[in-house]
Amino acid sequence: MTLFSTNFNSEINKIEDVHQIKIDVPWSVKNVSVYLFDHKGSKILFDSGFKMENWSKLFFSALNNINISIKDIDYCFISHNHTDHVGLAPTLKLKNPNLKILMHDITNETLKWETEKENLKEFDKEARKVAYQMIQYGFNEDQSEKAVQFLSYWPKLRQYQKPDIILHDGDKILNDLEIIWTPGHSFGHICLFNTKNKFLFCGDHILSRITPHIGNYVIPKFLTEQYEGYDFKNILSHYLSSLDRIDSLNPKIIFPAHQEIIYDPHKRISEIKEHHKNRLAEISRVIKDNPLTPLRISQLHFGDLDDTNSYLALSEVLGHLFFLENQGLVKSVEKNKKILYYS
Repeated sequence: MTLFSTNFNSEINKIEDVHQIKIDVPWSVKNVSVYLFDHKGSKILFDSGFKMENWSKLFFSALNNINISIKDIDYCFISHNHTDHVGLAPTLKLKNPNLKILMHDITNETLKWETEKENLKEFDKEARKVAYQMIQYGFNEDQSEKAVQFLSYWPKLRQYQKPDIILHDGDKILNDLEIIWTPGHSFGHICLFNTKNKFLFCGDHILSRITPHIGNYVIPKFLTEQYEGYDFKNILSHYLSSLDRIDSLNPKIIFPAHQEIIYDPHKRISEIKEHHKNRLAEISRVIKDNPLTPLRISQLHFGDLDDTNSYLALSEVLGHLFFLENQGLVKSVEKNKKILYYS
């Protein structure tokens, strides 16, 4: 049931006592949803949304329309460190110092590292390492430089907000709200599972119509040392395992950050797993006895794209190649300073 809408393409929906605040992003085709619900006498907000354009204005207007003040909200869970999920957290904390901000340890460490000015040189250095790898995978120097600009752009839109509570996998808040660590779209990504009514608030982990981007990102060296034994390269394996784990919880409803609410979680999870299975098979087929750079594989798979989407497509293909390589299904060879993959 839609309770509220404006000319700004925002709306509030109420689904079984959960308020979905859904606001379009002016310069994007997608919308961003955050969720507000009561639990054991506390008001819970899942994700904080954007702090740009008119998004924050619409968010506070939506709260007013359901007669809720920011001072009424007790907890704000952050699913991951991307701009459209963590953006308003500092503003919320400023308006309500008693509000508790919660995020996973990796999200906290990553967000802090990439937004502190003293780390800019280190971040640029790590971004250039990634860009150099992109050259090995098929990019030219101009494309590589644009990849550095892309990687460096998004952290500048974020502001670090120290969490009041640092989360780890399996933590429970207010007894029934369980933290499910779901690396894939982001290393520190979490879902929030209400074990009582089986509602899952999933951020970008599971979407209704598209699959979230699964790729590799700039990460600080200290984090790889801190999480020794965690394979930051084979991210698709973590993502698929996370999907299985969510499926085993048998959620009743999934509340995603974008697109539509998911009322048949098992079906949607199966569709996403099938999608990745088909992509893995297609990539394997293309490079059978035919060594190609990951860039060329991405071009055959996704077609011609602009620079930003070429990087994302390459990153996505690499995620699948690393998965296949880890299983011993593909191999790589270096030729003329380029890395080629074949099956």
